[in-house]
Formats: sequence, C-alpha cells, structure tokens
Amino acid sequence: MSIKHILARTGWGVGLAAAAALAPVLSAATAIAQPVVPTEAYARLPDAQSVNISPDGTRIAMITGAERDQTFALIVSLDGSEQSFAIPGFSRDIDDELLVGVDWLSDRYILIVYRERISVPGQPWEDADVARRVVYDLEERDYHEIDPQASIESLLPDDPDGILISTIVVQQRGTSVDRARGGGVGQIVNLYRYDMDDADYDRVANGTLSTVNWVIGEDNQPILRQDREADEQRWRVYDYNGRRANLIYEETYSVERFGRDGRRAISRMSNLVGEDVQGRGIWFSQLEDRDKLRAYLFHPQTGEISGPEIAPEDFDFGGFITDWRTGKVIGATWFEERRQTEWFDPDFAALQDQLEDLFADSDITITSWDRAGERLIVNVAGGATSDDFYLLDRTTGEMAFLMSAYPEVPPERIHPVSVVNYTARDGLDLWGYLTLPNDRPADGLPLVIAPHGGPQSRDVYGFDPLFAQPYADMGYAVFQPNFRGSDGMGQDFVRRGHGEWGRLMQSDITDAVEHLVAEGVVDAGRVCIWGWSYGGYAALAGWALTPDVYRCAIAGAPVSDILEMMAWQADQLGGAGAVNYWTEYIGDWRVERDRMVAISPARQAANGDDPLLVIHAREDQIVPFEQAEIMVAAARNAGKDVELVAIDGDGHNLLFARTRQITIDAVRNFLLEHNPPDPR
Repeated sequence: MSIKHILARTGWGVGLAAAAALAPVLSAATAIAQPVVPTEAYARLPDAQSVNISPDGTRIAMITGAERDQTFALIVSLDGSEQSFAIPGFSRDIDDELLVGVDWLSDRYILIVYRERISVPGQPWEDADVARRVVYDLEERDYHEIDPQASIESLLPDDPDGILISTIVVQQRGTSVDRARGGGVGQIVNLYRYDMDDADYDRVANGTLSTVNWVIGEDNQPILRQDREADEQRWRVYDYNGRRANLIYEETYSVERFGRDGRRAISRMSNLVGEDVQGRGIWFSQLEDRDKLRAYLFHPQTGEISGPEIAPEDFDFGGFITDWRTGKVIGATWFEERRQTEWFDPDFAALQDQLEDLFADSDITITSWDRAGERLIVNVAGGATSDDFYLLDRTTGEMAFLMSAYPEVPPERIHPVSVVNYTARDGLDLWGYLTLPNDRPADGLPLVIAPHGGPQSRDVYGFDPLFAQPYADMGYAVFQPNFRGSDGMGQDFVRRGHGEWGRLMQSDITDAVEHLVAEGVVDAGRVCIWGWSYGGYAALAGWALTPDVYRCAIAGAPVSDILEMMAWQADQLGGAGAVNYWTEYIGDWRVERDRMVAISPARQAANGDDPLLVIHAREDQIVPFEQAEIMVAAARNAGKDVELVAIDGDGHNLLFARTRQITIDAVRNFLLEHNPPDPR
C-alpha cells in the first residue's frame, strides 16, 4: 500500500467540526494589541484528545471541549450512518469534572477516564483531583464505574462483552474480599474476565501475596506470572499453564538507600510487557548499568535475558506498542530530539516510513487501528501543525484530515522549532529547542528563555501553547534548554543535577543565553527568563543570583525558599518519599543550611535587580501558594519591582482554560512592558 494523496482540510473535518459545535464557545478575553493570534487560541484545552477508531472502523471516539467544564466524549460516525453524539458527564457537578481519555473496549463499550474534583479532609487545600474510570455502553447509553485498582490486561476481540483485567484482592481473616479499598493483612493480584454487560468478575487465575504482573498470550490466557518477594528480595517468573505455575526464572535483587531513609531495588528484571510479534521472547525495559533505560527480551524456554535489544545512543528507551487485537508487542517508541518509532511488524514499518517522508518536519504517531488493519488514526505533531489528526484508509491510500488540537491557530502562525546544541562551561554537551518567529530574521531578537519544570523532566519537540508559541508569535525567540538533571538522557545525566540547584543547573541556562548571543540570534540586552514549577525556581534564581543576564523574570508556581518548602513537604501526607527524593536531588537541608540559604531566591532578594512577575495558583498542591507570598514579601522588603498574579480555582498544573489565559496574558503583557519586541 502507498499513500496516494492527502485530502484537503475539509471533507471529513467539516463533519467533525459540526459535531464539535456541541461545545460552548469560550468567550474572548481582553485582547493584546501586538500578537496576531489571540491568547484564548493557545489557552483553550485541546480541541482533539485521545482520538481512537472503533474496532469495526466505522466510528471515532475522542475528547473535545475548550474549557474544563465543557469537555466531553464525542462519538463520530465516519460513514454518516448514525448521528454523532456527545456523552454527558458523570460527576454530580460537571464543573468539577475533566475528561482526560477515551478508548474502545469493543464496538459497543468504551472506557472513559476523567478527573473529579473532591474535598480532601485534613489537607491544607479544599479540593483535589482524583482519577475515575467508567465503562460506557453505547447501545444502552448507560455506564458503570470500574474498580480504580483494576488494570486492563487484554481486550477480548472474540468476546465483545468481556475484557481481561487484574485487580487487587485484600486477604482478610482467611477470606478474599474482591475489590476492597483498604484494610486486610495482604494484597493479591488476581486475573479476571470482567463482564461489561453486568459488571461482574469471573476469576481466571490466582495470584499470590507477591504477584505483581501477568503476561497474557495470544489466546487471551495467562502464560506467565511474575512475583516479587520483598522479604527475600527476589524476582520470580512462573510459566503458567492452567492452574499450575512452574518456576522458570529467579533473581536476587539488591536494595540501595537514598535520601534520608529511602530504599530502591536494583535488579536486572522488571515488569514484563508482552510477547514479541516475531516470537523472539517477552519484552521488558530496565536500566543498563544503572544509567540509560533499554529494551530487553526474556526467553521463557531458557529463563535467559538477552539485550539490550534497543539502545538509543544518548537517550533512554521509551515504551512498547502493543497490538490490541493479539496482545503482542509490535513496536517501540522513544524520544531523542524527535520522536523515534521502530516497528517489528513490516507493514507498520513501511507505513511509518511513508508518513515520515510526507511530514518530514513533524513527529508521526499511529495512534489506533481497526480490526482489519485498514483504517488508522495518525497524529502529526510539530512542524507546521499544532497537533493534527488524520484518518488513513489503507485500501485506497487516502488520508483525510480530521481535526487540529488548536484550530484557532492558523498554520501560517505556527512558528518553527529547531534543535540547538551548545556546550556548558564545564564542557558538558547540552541542547534544547529554539522557537523562532517566522515573520522576521533570526538576528538580534529579544529572547524568552523557558527552563522546564520537574526538574527531572524534559521538553519535547512540537507545538508548545503555554511556554513557546504565544511569545514567538509576538516576535520573541524562545529557547527551552534541557539542562543537566533533565530526564530522558539516562540516570547519569540526572545525577549530574544532584546538588546543583542554583549552581551548575542554573549556569547551564546562562550558557544557553550566551551561546545564542554569540551566534547572533538574540540581543544580549533583551533577555527575559520565564518558567513554571522548577522552571519558576530557575527564573527566580536567574533574577536573584545572575541579575546581569536578564532584563526581567517571570516565575510561575516557583519554589522560592528551599528550607520552608522542605519543611512543608515533610508535613504532607506521604511526604517521606518526597523528602527522600529531594534530599538526594537538592541536598540535605538539615546539615547544609548555609548552602540552602545561598540558593534560595527569597533569601537572596536583595541581589535582584530586574522587574519580577510571580504567578501562582492559590490551590496549588505541589508547591504551596505560600512560596509566592514569601518571595513577593522578600522582594518588596528589599525595595524591588515585583508583581503578583494570584490565580483562584486551580492548582499546580493549570487544568482550566481560563487560568491558562490569565497566565499567558500576564506573561505577554509583562514582556511587552519590560522587554518589548521589535514592531512588525
């Protein structure tokens, strides 16, 4: 099969647009004069998420809606044989619900995942988002909630009312209480056939108190059971044949301490994923030499492990692609500077090559396919797109445009993203993403440098509606550095960031600025730093520790005082794990108090020299709003120019379009005032 041509951005898209009109339109906010694209076009929630085709290839399920209280699941008929319809919300109060995923379980049933905002007694905030999952019956237009502890192991293509799940059974006084939520003396992971018609569980296989995983064969029966014995520090794998389990692999793993009193396992084995489509073994991923994540094969016949079979040179392996029809692993994907995909199925491999040739500047993801493998949904991200979805018909070779995630951003106002490599002052090779305005030369531009959050995270290639595209559209160059300590490039690279908050992690950002200045791309006198979460800390650290580099700073949800932040963290529910992590990453603030003071921007506010904007949500459960108050008070006490934008009704991750719009507007207006771009 070859792709003959791509249909125009009409046709299929027209029908979907009409269906999407069921969603209320977000009213326009106050316009900013300079940008071409209005803020609400970036701030809205994506118009298309979780786009998947039905097993029979006749319908699409997706999530759409511009605002949190307007999101809904949409079922669209591709052949016009039935009317498209929206699935209503599930919470008592639709304002407290956010749909985040939808997928087909069979032609009749779909799985919908949503977050519901509920009260959490005993916490310093009023509400929290919890994940819920429902099975929706498209024939009866009814639904029921599925056990939140259940894991879907396999669809059952020949059993349209059933799915295979594993779920926790709580062992209590010698009896099993299925789907219990707490209590008990032990937890067992059993395997069940779940009947979606009557919400009933039929046990397929019994686990033990140590069972952590099952591997399902092509006939939808368990073929391997995986146990982890914590007391003995052993992995065990059993060849499961009906009711009999035969031990075929055993490994003793070690445990290392980290942080204050944290412990983590070091082993060769990890959770097995599934059978290879070519019959080579069972795939899993694990760190190689405690550094980069790699893909390995376990061979049940011999009990041996081979590999690494997939080992990107400078990057971590990502994950596996499983064929829902057979349960077999048919491919793998990971992120380098761009998304990489390796298919083990030759038909999918040939198709991937064709798509990458067609959309050379974009990342290609085949997100779903029908039972016959003839109709597929293709996601095209990056390049001259804000995240587009296409329907590919392999019988005709035609691709039909379906929808764009950000339809109000025209293709001509999507600004190009490229990879820039540079060297840190200690010789470490680094890189990041540079977004340049497409209506002016890359010469002496004002710069917005935008370090990511985490910090054990990373930026990826593509359309960034919050941290890059809105400001490139104003005429700024935007650079997003993957500084040391970032994820995706191995644990050695992460460990290079340990103990380097405010030090080498910060100078990595400064070195990126100096590189872009030396290349002539940006004007050294017109640099502003803008970030969120850890990126917000980096913005404050830039403002307080290296004020000569920046003309202004914008800090969103920032840590400003490490000592106060860690004291708060230790008091939170489950805070011990976070304390161990941060002790390893930042350092032990109990014994290194002077260093923590030296790298805490609020305690160094007297050194800050530039205009400062702090943005923070009052209900932030990750970094408390108090951190913004501490920073603003310290800056004002030092006589500095500081503004505070306090956001009501949202948390750390800005899940509402209205709060994203407040944020983007605040950043745009602050940049226009303190670091204006050149006029068009």
